[in-house]
Amino acid sequence: MDGSRESNAMAAFRRQAGIYALEFALVFPVFFLLFYGLFSFGIVATVQQSLTMAAEEGARASLRYFLPAGAASASAQQQALGRLAHGCDVATYRAGWLGQLGGAAAAPSCSAVLRGPCRQADGTIDASQTCTVTLGSGGGSAVACGYAQAEQCFAILTMSFAYGSNPLVPLLPGMGLLVPDVLRAVAQAAIDPATLRLASTGGGA
Repeated sequence: MDGSRESNAMAAFRRQAGIYALEFALVFPVFFLLFYGLFSFGIVATVQQSLTMAAEEGARASLRYFLPAGAASASAQQQALGRLAHGCDVATYRAGWLGQLGGAAAAPSCSAVLRGPCRQADGTIDASQTCTVTLGSGGGSAVACGYAQAEQCFAILTMSFAYGSNPLVPLLPGMGLLVPDVLRAVAQAAIDPATLRLASTGGGA
């Protein structure tokens, strides 16, 4: 009788262990997908936050730009391009870690424009129209900056990172439908017209 009881107990234990193993096999994939999904989207949020901070710092850096020595005769548009280039240099440096981690093969890219009222042929400001100076495209329209609200100029920086093709952690099948192909962050800063005039006389902003 004792042997029969032990045999039945062992059989019951094996059945119970088999049920636990089956439950684990059914539940584990769900928990793993949930955990990995949260982790992956946490990384995406971190990248987005980094791009936002880099864009904001780059926009602020465009306000701190100093005209290089020997370039005191640079036009307002040349100064604007110098400011935008300086801002993009700072922003790209701040977000440069994205191109050095995980499987990322590309660094973030920066684009920048100076947008404001158009400068007329006689040098006056036409606040009814908007013109743009674009970094990397040979300049752009003539922009004039004033102090009135309608005459303000803004340095606008956009940081972009192709996360879909350069994820920092591998994406599980189907996650590519939820993760944006390109993450972007935009920041802008108002340009004080006085800084351009200071720069034109050899000073800086």
